[in-house]
Amino acid sequence: MEKAFIENRGQFRAHVQGKVPLKKDVRRFIKDLTEYLFPVMAEDQSPCEESCLDDILQFLEQILNSYETGLAGVHETTMEFRAGMPELYRTLVQDAVAIYEGDPAANSVEEVIISYPGFYAIMVFRIAHELDCLAAPYIPRMLTEYAHGKTGIDINPKACIGKSFCIDHGTGIVIGGTAVIGNSVKIYQGVTLGALSVSKERAGSKRHPTIEDSVTLYAGCTILGGETIIGHDSVIGGNVWLTHSVDPYSLVINQDKIRLIDKTLDMNDIINYVI
Repeated sequence: MEKAFIENRGQFRAHVQGKVPLKKDVRRFIKDLTEYLFPVMAEDQSPCEESCLDDILQFLEQILNSYETGLAGVHETTMEFRAGMPELYRTLVQDAVAIYEGDPAANSVEEVIISYPGFYAIMVFRIAHELDCLAAPYIPRMLTEYAHGKTGIDINPKACIGKSFCIDHGTGIVIGGTAVIGNSVKIYQGVTLGALSVSKERAGSKRHPTIEDSVTLYAGCTILGGETIIGHDSVIGGNVWLTHSVDPYSLVINQDKIRLIDKTLDMNDIINYVI
């Protein structure tokens, strides 16, 4: 085997050198925390006592102490995270209710919590976002990518998302790191809130759109650009492509195209179609 390959293979063994957290630890943390917040999600649905939270946060502190975080105080960061838990929980309940009320197929809020991928992605995002705001490195993105793998929903932990957020179906949704989403926004599958530029030089600028309150984004629409603002109470239809702002109360849709088929033609020769 090539000598250079053998020698260089381990150059990214950062976990051994204490530079990054272990994936298995991060996954255990999110499993334990989500099951503490919503015991109905636990495999055995056994009740979790208050002391469980102490154990979970102690484990988080252990993870943060296991690698180079650059944090001034790991214990203080953990306690600050704990202080935000009540508000985090209230926000997640609002999200679950919003999904239940926004989906006629949902039979209960409990069903949303235990089985809806949209709620799971939102829940993991909000936890990751809290840790990102506390400047904990690696863990926020590891959490949202774990949820991405389980749900097909990709939410950057740096995005800012308001309350009563509803994701219906969800697969294929992408929300960029500088996106700003208001309250009571509903997003369907395949929606992209992306950037017009992917250059590294613009990494620190606002590259993703702003979605104001009470907006609905239907399946497959793509909204790009940091200066793009979707005004409140607007509806963006399926497969719409937007790189400019729209006013509040706007309805943006693709115009249907109907073509009558010439019955004298061989149907096998007709290849021009719109989906």
